[in-house]
Amino acid sequence: MNKVNFHIVFFVILILNSTFLIGQHADCSNMLIMKDTIHHSKAISGYGEKKEFDGNELENKVKFEKEKNSMWYFIKVPTDGVFTFDIITENKSDDWDFLLFEYKKNLCKEIGTNKIAPIRSNLSRSPITGLSRKAKENFVGAGVNNNYSRPLHVHEGDRYVLIVNNPKRSGGKHTLILHYPKKKKPVQKVIVRETKIEKKEVVKTHFKLSVKDALTNELVASYVSISGLRKKVIELDSITNYETDIIKKSHTVYINVHSKGYMLTSKGFKIAKTELEYSTEVLLEKIAPGKKVNLKNIQFYGNRADFLPTAKSSLNSLLSFMNQNAKVVIEVEGHVNGPGKSNSQSYKDLSYSRAYAVKAYLIKNGIDEKRIDFIGYGNSKMLYPDPKSGFQESANRRVEIKILSNEYNPGDRNID
Repeated sequence: MNKVNFHIVFFVILILNSTFLIGQHADCSNMLIMKDTIHHSKAISGYGEKKEFDGNELENKVKFEKEKNSMWYFIKVPTDGVFTFDIITENKSDDWDFLLFEYKKNLCKEIGTNKIAPIRSNLSRSPITGLSRKAKENFVGAGVNNNYSRPLHVHEGDRYVLIVNNPKRSGGKHTLILHYPKKKKPVQKVIVRETKIEKKEVVKTHFKLSVKDALTNELVASYVSISGLRKKVIELDSITNYETDIIKKSHTVYINVHSKGYMLTSKGFKIAKTELEYSTEVLLEKIAPGKKVNLKNIQFYGNRADFLPTAKSSLNSLLSFMNQNAKVVIEVEGHVNGPGKSNSQSYKDLSYSRAYAVKAYLIKNGIDEKRIDFIGYGNSKMLYPDPKSGFQESANRRVEIKILSNEYNPGDRNID
C-alpha cells in the first residue's frame, strides 16, 4: 500500500470510529438524554474520546477501577416519589456496573478531577443490576455481592447522570428500564350536603366456586386468589369450595388457583348484574413439562415493561406456586400488542423486557434464578391478531408461563 492510500484508509477508519463513539454516548460530554422509560443499547465498545475513570483501587465502592466499555445517560424525573431502575443484560456472561450522580452544572469537570462522588453505585459481578426497593446499601463494591442498590427518593424535575460500564468485555449490550414514580391523582374538594336518604334493601348475587381435579372430578384443597368480587383481592388457603354474597352489579372476575403437584390455573369471566346466583368451577391439571398458563392479569402499560396495578394478585399467585412446587422450572414468555405490523426488533425487545420483569419480581422475592428462563416473542403470537377493543389490546400485552421441568435440584441446572 503506498503512502497516499495508507493515509486515506487511516482517515476513513478515524471517521468511522468517531461516529461509532458518538452513537454509543461513551463520554460525559455526549450523554444520551432519556426520553422514554426503556432504552436498548447497541454493542458497547470502548470509553469514548476521554477515559473519565482510571487507576482506582478495586476495593473502591464509588468509582470504576477503570472505564472500559461505557455508556452515559441523562435522566430527568417527571414526578415525586421512589425511583428505581433495571439494567438487564442480553448476554448472561456480561458484567454491568453503574455509578449514579446528581447532575450539576460542572459535573463533567468535577468527575474528571475527583471532586464529586456518586449518590448510588453497584460494582458487583453481575449481568443484572440497578436500584431496588428491597436493597439496603447505597454503594456496593466489586465481587460477588448484592447486585441491586437502594432506591432513590426523588422530586419532579430532579436530574441525574447514570454511567454504565462493562469491565469484562467489549461488544456487550444491555437494556435500561426506568421505573419513575406514578403520578398522584389531584385531590378534589367534595361539597357535602345533608340529605335524607331512604334506606333501600341491598340486592345481592350469591357466588359459588369449587376447585376440582380435571381427571377425577374430585375436590382439591387449593390456594385461591380472587379479584373483582370486592374492592380488595380475596385470598383463600386450602379451600375446596367457597361461597359469598356480592353486590348485585356487573363484575369482571379473575381467579388464580394452585395446589401442590398441580398447574397454576388462571380463569377470567364476567358476572352480569342480572344474575341472582353465579356458580363456577376451576379444573386443575397435574404439572407436566410443556404445559402453559396464561396469567390473564399480568398485563402492562402500552409500550412499557411496567406492570399494570391489577397485576399484583397474579404475580403473588405465581410466587406462591413457585414456593409450593420447589422443583418446578419455568419459562416466562413475553408478548406485545402490534396488530398489522411486522415483528420488529423493538417489539421483540419489549416482549423480552416484559418477560424479564416477571423473572426479576420472582428473584427479588426469593426464587432461585436458575428456576426461571425467559423469552420474548414480540407480536408473533397475539391472542387477538385484529383486536376490536381495549380489552383485546390489553390481553395481547401479556406473559405466559411454560413448565420446563419438575425435577430441579440446586446446582443441577444452569440457565445461560
